[in-house]
Amino acid sequence: MSRPQVIDDEQHERVRERVAAVDVAKDSGMVCTRTRHPSRPGARRSTVWTVKARMGAVRALGRQLRNDGIEIITLESTSDYWRIWFFVLLRHEAPFDRMGVKGLCPWAVAAA
Repeated sequence: MSRPQVIDDEQHERVRERVAAVDVAKDSGMVCTRTRHPSRPGARRSTVWTVKARMGAVRALGRQLRNDGIEIITLESTSDYWRIWFFVLLRHEAPFDRMGVKGLCPWAVAAA
């Protein structure tokens, strides 16, 4: 086994503090968020759970991610199952809602 290579971020690279990713399948999505650890400065915490690919469940996920301060969400899918996730989460993209919470910015990406 080789040693891991550590690559420091370049100064011009944009680093997001709170991110999420969804691995989209036909009937559900595996959601993973990465945020600052609440009690350990400088540390990060990942949380993983499954969400059904239903309009109500994806809307609830969008509200939860916005309330958690997620800045960007990446969607990965091998088929066109990403569509419900993208378009429902895109509705949450407004720069700020009534409570001053930043909106989501979904990105659809390919596994390759």
